[in-house]
Amino acid sequence: MGKLGLLSLLQQLFDHVLTVPSVKEEVLDSSASEYATLQSAFSDWLIVSDVPKSVLSTRLSDMGLHQGEVDTLVLAYHTKEQQSDSVIIIDDLAARDVARSLGLRVAGTIGIILRATKNGLLTKNESRARIRFLVEETSFRMSAALYSRVISGLE
Repeated sequence: MGKLGLLSLLQQLFDHVLTVPSVKEEVLDSSASEYATLQSAFSDWLIVSDVPKSVLSTRLSDMGLHQGEVDTLVLAYHTKEQQSDSVIIIDDLAARDVARSLGLRVAGTIGIILRATKNGLLTKNESRARIRFLVEETSFRMSAALYSRVISGLE
């Protein structure tokens, strides 16, 4: 969301936005253009929460997921009891499948953009442009069929 200049959408769409230290460390690159925005969010409204100790961490790591995804899944799993309406925002396909198997509600970058469009926070043109940038200028991957369906839905 930071690379797209859309980080603030999370604050607008959700009451509380949590992340984990490993994700903060992963995304907070002082040479990146979005560094100042991310730093501000971490200082202001983006809550960095410790990951609960859990055997789930070991099991997820053994599945080959990256540490940020493991930590995010563990935090989401352990907070779903207190916050039943919570959503885990994760793009990695394997991690999304694991999240669903753990009974978590899942959204990804595309879903957040579409939700923001539906809520009037982005125009369809803005959403199309951001999705095109995401696919063409970053390492984000999605199938051609999904890309076509999403862009057509924003016409």
